[in-house]
Parts: sequence; C-alpha cells; structure tokens
Amino acid sequence: FVTLAAVDEGILRLTKFSSPDPTDWFFGKKAMGVALYDDYGRLLDPNLGLPAEVRTGGDQLGGEGLSVVPTQTVALFSGIVEIGRGGEVEGDFPVPDFNGELRLMAVAWSASGLGAADQPMTVRREAPVDLIVPRFMAPGDEAVATISIDNVELPDGEFTANFAASEPISGPAAEFTKTLPSGARADEGVRFSSNGAGISDLTLSVNGPENYSVVRNYQIETRSAFLPVTNIDQTLMEEDQTYAPDISLFDGFVPGTARMTVSFSGLPVDPNALYNSLARYPYGCTEQTISRALPLIYAEQLIEEGAQDNQPVARDRVQAAISRVLNRQSENGSFGLWRAGDGYASPGLGAYTTDFLYRAKEQGYEVPQAALDRAYQSLRTIAQGDAWRVYGYQTDVYESRYHQDTEQKLMQRAAPYALYVLARAGRADVSRLRYLHDRELGDIRSPLAKAHLAAALSYMGDRSRAFSAFNAAEEAIGYDNNGDYYQTPLRDISGILALAAETGFNDHVGRIAEQLGEDTPEPDRLTTQEKAFMLLAVGSLAQEDGLRLDVDGLGRNSNNDRRYFVTQEQVDRGVSFRLRRGSSPVFRTVMVTGAPERAPQPASEKLSVSKRVRTLQGNRVDLSDLTQGDQLVVTLTVSPQERRNNPVIIADLLPAGFEIETILRPADGNREYGPDGVFAWAGEIDAASTAEARDDRFVAAIDVIDESRTLAYVVRAVTPGTFTMPGVVAEDMYRPDVFARSASTEINIAPQTSGAGGIK
Repeated sequence: FVTLAAVDEGILRLTKFSSPDPTDWFFGKKAMGVALYDDYGRLLDPNLGLPAEVRTGGDQLGGEGLSVVPTQTVALFSGIVEIGRGGEVEGDFPVPDFNGELRLMAVAWSASGLGAADQPMTVRREAPVDLIVPRFMAPGDEAVATISIDNVELPDGEFTANFAASEPISGPAAEFTKTLPSGARADEGVRFSSNGAGISDLTLSVNGPENYSVVRNYQIETRSAFLPVTNIDQTLMEEDQTYAPDISLFDGFVPGTARMTVSFSGLPVDPNALYNSLARYPYGCTEQTISRALPLIYAEQLIEEGAQDNQPVARDRVQAAISRVLNRQSENGSFGLWRAGDGYASPGLGAYTTDFLYRAKEQGYEVPQAALDRAYQSLRTIAQGDAWRVYGYQTDVYESRYHQDTEQKLMQRAAPYALYVLARAGRADVSRLRYLHDRELGDIRSPLAKAHLAAALSYMGDRSRAFSAFNAAEEAIGYDNNGDYYQTPLRDISGILALAAETGFNDHVGRIAEQLGEDTPEPDRLTTQEKAFMLLAVGSLAQEDGLRLDVDGLGRNSNNDRRYFVTQEQVDRGVSFRLRRGSSPVFRTVMVTGAPERAPQPASEKLSVSKRVRTLQGNRVDLSDLTQGDQLVVTLTVSPQERRNNPVIIADLLPAGFEIETILRPADGNREYGPDGVFAWAGEIDAASTAEARDDRFVAAIDVIDESRTLAYVVRAVTPGTFTMPGVVAEDMYRPDVFARSASTEINIAPQTSGAGGIK
C-alpha cells in the first residue's frame, strides 16, 4: 500500500514539517521520549529578526473570521492506495491554479517492509501571473493591486494584462501592455477601492507570445472597519393597532449589512431579541459557549417563542458547543475557561458546564458517559464546600474593600450548584444536602444558590426542605455581589423561576414570574447568563398569549406568528403588521443590526483602552506617511476604573494594508526579573489568557484587576493604499456596561520605490 501527499513547501517550512519517515517512527523511538503534537507551537517567527514566537491559530476565542481570502494554498492527499502486481500505481491530483513548489511525500508499506521518499516539484506556467491584493477591504478603502508577470520560459514579446472587479470593489478596468524579454519580470500597480460590503470577484487575464493565455480568478471580502451595532425598540402593541417599519431605521448602516427583525411576545422579555443578542456575541470562553447553547437544548419551546428557526440548526449548534467544552476537560474532570487545564474557570462554572452536558445528554445529544463521570467526580469535591479540596479550578478570590466577594461566598454558591447537578443525575449525597439546609442555609447569601439547594432536595425526594429553601431563595431576591462577575439580581430571579418551574413549585413560580421583565434592560445590556437564564425562565412559563396578526408586504408563507425577518427592500416597498381585534396586547420588538457607516466615537465606561503604534525601535510613526514593508509595533493598554476582577476581551481590527507578523510575549518587554527584551521601550508586556493573530484582527482575553495591562504585536505594512484604522475595543466578557473604545484614524501606505512598473 502507498499514500502520496502534495503540499505547498511554504506551509511545510513555516511549521518545520519533516517528511514522514515510518522507519524512524517505528524503530527509532527512545524510552521516555517527549513529543509535541501541536503545529501551532512550532511556528517560525516570520520576520526572523524578532525573539518572539508566533502565538497564533486555534479558535479558543471563537468569533467569525473572513469568509474568503485571496490567497491559494495547496495540501493534497491521496488516501491509501493498493499497489498492483506490477509494483506501480498511478494517481491524479486536482492541483489548483498555483505557482510555487510542492513537496511530494510518499509512504509505502507491506506485510514485510516499510519505505518513504520525498521529492520537490515546481508547479508553474511558462510565464507565472499573479495578482497581489490585501486579504480584505473596508468600505471607503483605496488599495493598490500589484499585477506581476514573470516571463520564465516564453520568448521575447508583448504581454497584455486585463484587470476587472465586481461590486463592491470599484475602479476603472485596467489594461496595460509590456514587452518582456525571456527571463524578465514586470510588476504593475492598479488602484481600486470599495464602496460597500460583500464579496467581490477579481479577474486577471494575460495574453502573451506563442498564443499564451491565462485567466486567474480571486475573491476578496469587504467587511466593515467597525464592529456591528444593534438598535432595539420595544413597544406595547394594542388590538387593532398597525405598525409599519420606517425606512429611516436603516440609516447609519453600511448598505447591504443591516438586518431587521420584528418579533412579538406576550411578555416584555422578548426571546427572539434575547437569543439573537446572545448568539451575536462573537467570542466563546466556556461560559459564553454554554450560555449560547443551553437554551437551544429546549429549542422546540424557543421556536414557539420565536427565538430559533428550526430544530436541525439548533441541534448543530448545541453539538458543536458540546465538542468545544469537552475539548477543554482535563483528566481530573475539571473544565478550563479557554483550554484544558488552564485553571481560569471557577468551581461554579464547572457545575454550569456539567449541568449543560447532563441536560444535553438527557435530550439525546452525543455526550460520552466517561466525560460525564469524570465531571461528576470533580463536582463531588466542589460539593464539600472547601476550596482546598478543589482541583483544576480557580478558587482564589481577589478580596477587596471595593466589592463583597470572598472565597467563602464562592464555595457557598458553587457547592449547592454542584449538588443540584449531581441530584439531577441521581448521584448527590442527601445527607450533605440536608446538612446545608439545616445548618448553613441562613449563611448562604446567594438566592440562586438557595434555589439550587431547593431543587436538589426536591430531586432527592425531600419536598418539605425544598419548599423551605425556595422560600429562602425568594426572600433573598435582590442580592447583588459585584465581585462575582457572573451574578446579577436579574440572573438570579430568572434562574430561581426556571428551577421552581422545573421542580413543580407553582406557587413560587406565580409570584416570581410577576417580577420577571419589570424594568428589564435591552438585550445588548444584559450579561450572557442573564440572557441564558431568562430564556430558560420564559420557556418554563410557556404562556399562550392569543397572538393573531395580519401581515402585509412579506409575501406568502411569511406568517409564523412570532418573528419576521424584513429586508430593506421590503420596508421600502411597504410592510405592515396589524394586531387583530380581540387579541391580547403584545410587546413588539424591532431589532436592526448592521455595520455602522461612520466610526463610533471613543468611549470609556468603567474601563479605558488606548492604542499606540511605534517603529521596532520605539520611535514615533506618522501613520499618514508609511511605506510598504514597514514593520511596526502596536501596543494596547487597558486600564480599569473599578478595583475588581474584569475579565476583558480585546478586539483590535486591522486596517486592510496591515498583516500581523507575531504576538509579543512578556519576555520581549521590560522585565522586573531577568534581562529586558528587545522591546523594553514598550514597558511591561503582559501575558494574555489567550491571544490570536487572525487575518483581519488581533483578539485576546486578559484579566484586568487593579492596574493597567498591556499587550503588543508586530505588524507589517504589506499593501499600498489608504485604509481605515479602527479603534481598539475592550469589553468585560460578562458585564456589557464595562466597555471602552479608542478613536479611529486613517493610514496611508506608499508603495516601495522600484525601477519597474507603475501605478494606474
């Protein structure tokens, strides 16, 4: 048998990939050897002059990237092929339009032998042609595309090149003719710009001597230079009232990016707005991943409330969330916040994760029982309420006079939750539950923890103590612990309502439901757990509001009674919703989401953030006078305005002319202990919980407590043109009211001066 691979040599060199050697693999191992199986940890430093290693790859932070990039890579594999009696086999590879070197790697084996071989293979045309463009564009950007023609083998002669692009890329169709001797190369610059958002097709066609002709196609995405914004309006709609959305609701958004949803609910808590707001959050630590997926486990209820399109989509998202969090589980059963064993997750988050996995398995999702058993074992130590017994979780609490949280309160809210999850699985210690109720219920401050204790007692058959604990939970509603970044009074009341409904304490449900929805902020001002628990609470109520609507302007089969997607064109033609006579009043929520046309103003809400761009030596930079090839250091500094733990996400969108080369480490900056790094002028560089360099942005997560934290990365100016440089955005992962954004600006990158070619 044999396998054959053909892979871009550039990729293999970046990752230091050695061709397969089965002889060494099977017969060259040494005892107690250490192996590294993560290619991301072996990436070369692209600039070869910086001491930092590249820390890129993975998708721990989550979030959508670019839909397309105008680059071509090749990695082809034959699979296992059986060799016939003649000892030879033929195979075909569909190599795409590619100019470069591939490494052919063959591995052969039989019952009695092993073999391997590799060989370079150049793939190119007689005159390779390429179009060099940025990885993406933003509306209003202007760039210079470089058309390159390299006459490697053809005789002397004229080459004619034509360049064309589809919307939203615009610019005059470019054509030029060059006379190239054999062995010569020509580069020509062509200006183009973007006036909207979307994916454009770029076409380069070249004709030359001896009837040489080639056509190359590329795709490039124009995405907004700024993160999306959402406008929400909620109004009580009476019977026989008609609502027609106004076209002005789309003002201020980049054309083609705005989406409108009109939904109706019998409660002031609109499930559609809640879930869409939850699903829009682009990043995904373990808590956020679960908060988005947990309500979808009961997707049929949410469909009735208008929060999800269809069951298969919900199931796909839940299963993807299960896979992600299981990849973060350690052998001891604990779960990491970003990756297995990182130790950043709290014991309460461990219970939240196990709760999600148990519910998912109960509803028929694929969850390995072995993983659940490990999680249950970890929860048993949490259920004891002693921080020193808990392994794999963060039990240290930054105690301060500026907030009320303590290590004891952390365990008093984590232990009941762990017992609740174990009780649902039939594995709780009922004596421990009764002890907590009889001896410690009065000391537990969290109303949600009291409700978890009540629900656990109910599952274990002790309804009288459960009734008592629910009473205690109801009396404690309003408790606020600003040191617990998951807790809010609204999150607690939603969770208590869902638990009471789940265990059949209907009197408590009736009283608590009256409080839900009173003065509820708009969804984008709610935390992820507030949204998740409110969705569970609304689903548990399952109210029938008698909604009857007449819809005009959306065509046939548009009436789903709850939620309507409306395009800008439909609003322009005329759309209306009328609540029929005899219907109960309902709450109408209109939500418009899209990319803003203009740069948002700088903001600082309980947090501040700044961005500084310098040369590699720390000198100031004129961003309006950069040159292609310049290397720059971007430093991002986040400063808290509250002395408490702020788990912050930093998102710094790149201007289209920049590409990230490396992320700097603490060793690269000014060090208190040990020698200073190459970039000591940048000050102290902090280590993020996780950081990623992507095609169009730098993203990181870092805890900010009582002093400023600084992150840094190196970029190169790769594409000439004029581009928008967005401001950096920093936001607390769990408190939307903690937010900061720096000012946007514009950069100009001049092309490198060379003797060949020009700009059209």
